[in-house]
Amino acid sequence: MSIDASARLGLPYLAAGQLQKHVTLNEALTFLDALTQTAVVSRTTAVQPASASDGDLYILPEGATGDDWSGRAAGALMRHEMGGWTVVATPDGHLAVVLDSEEIVVRRNGDWTPLQTATPDELQQITRLGVNATADATNVVTVRANKALWTALENESGGDGDLRFTFNKQASADVLSLLFQSGWGGRAELGLIGDDDLRLKVSPDGGAWREVLMADRHTGRAWFAKGATRRETTTLTTGGAWSPPEWARWVEAVCVGGGGGGGAGLSGPAGTSRHGGGGGGAGGVMSALWPVEALGAGLSISVGAGGGGGSGSGAAGASGGDSRIALGSVTLLTGEGGRGGAGGASASGLGGAGGGGLIASNAGGASSVTATGMAGQSAARPDGPGGGGGGGGVGGANVVQSGGAGGDGGLLAVKATGGAGGSGAGNAGQTAPLNDLHWAGGGGAGGGAQASGAGRAGGDGGFYGGGGGGGGAGVTAAGAGGAGAPGVVRLTAIG
Repeated sequence: MSIDASARLGLPYLAAGQLQKHVTLNEALTFLDALTQTAVVSRTTAVQPASASDGDLYILPEGATGDDWSGRAAGALMRHEMGGWTVVATPDGHLAVVLDSEEIVVRRNGDWTPLQTATPDELQQITRLGVNATADATNVVTVRANKALWTALENESGGDGDLRFTFNKQASADVLSLLFQSGWGGRAELGLIGDDDLRLKVSPDGGAWREVLMADRHTGRAWFAKGATRRETTTLTTGGAWSPPEWARWVEAVCVGGGGGGGAGLSGPAGTSRHGGGGGGAGGVMSALWPVEALGAGLSISVGAGGGGGSGSGAAGASGGDSRIALGSVTLLTGEGGRGGAGGASASGLGGAGGGGLIASNAGGASSVTATGMAGQSAARPDGPGGGGGGGGVGGANVVQSGGAGGDGGLLAVKATGGAGGSGAGNAGQTAPLNDLHWAGGGGAGGGAQASGAGRAGGDGGFYGGGGGGGGAGVTAAGAGGAGAPGVVRLTAIG
């Protein structure tokens, strides 16, 4: 211990019997004036001020200049008094307010450091921590900020490059979770909530909670309370381009060709055998499931038109157009159009074949001169569109027959009833009643034959892919065949 000055601040002591004690006392008071509640004008001013007030303090930066500042060490605390400058010895741990930068600095290892960066190496056993907020007994750590960053300690800095947070609860029945709030109301919670399986729950109001998923800790299987698959179906009735949404993983495709048109009945003099037109075949159906990764830039779609019905005596109906899905120049899937029904003749009026597929679609019914026209098929492809009914014929004895009923579409799915047959004009097939669930339309009914005048027209096929009904036979004119319904392409994205 020095007998001349205080150990920490270096304040000079008065000696026993000392002359002019006031000089030593005033020197000590001057030091105290500088080191008590230290307020520094600046620590960036490098040029010694030409005029300064008594008591002004400066911390010298690197390269300070001036008669009294030049050559002084950076960080020296300089005090102005009575036209001169003196160095004030400053111990480590001393705090100073810097007026021009509005900061607090601390003397540490001979340097001045902003207080907020001069953190200690360890903080142990603190009971609360508030950052820009006040921690309390419930929330012992409280942070109010817009962003926060945690980063791993790198290998070159003595770490291993990993960053892992460990959270622990006392017992299985306790809660260990992350609670997400909006406006201080809970909206989502993730964690070990009341047991040791990982759970996610959500809430619209912070009161009612619904479980989203649970991951079983024993098996690793995930259980979704409301399901997790996303499916969106696009129904395309015209051609164009289509690309799967970015969230999709699979695409399920259904191609339905256009239905064939019904053939026209045969007209001719009474007493001759005349068949009605055959019903048009239903559009073919093909389906596929593809991974999105295989579809590249997207798909090109074409949708088959329905075949027109025969309009002149004995004219055949037109076949329906094919529906196709292509990837570039490669066709991936085709729903063939149904074949048009044959025109009525003296010996026959055959129905058109259904469009091809793994199972051929429903064919149209044939005409008869001895019985009611045959109904369009519905059971040959029970999930497909219905075939058109055959038109009614007239026998040589001038006995007229009714047209056959159109086949039901989607017989074992969502049924679209075929048109009802009879002696009049054939009824149109029903359009798919729940198109979001199934797409098949019913076949149109055949038109009835007439012993005099014109035969009755066949009914149109129902959307999608239904065959048109055949026209009935007549004397003065034949009944026209009904038009086949256009096809459709349905693409379901699955994610």
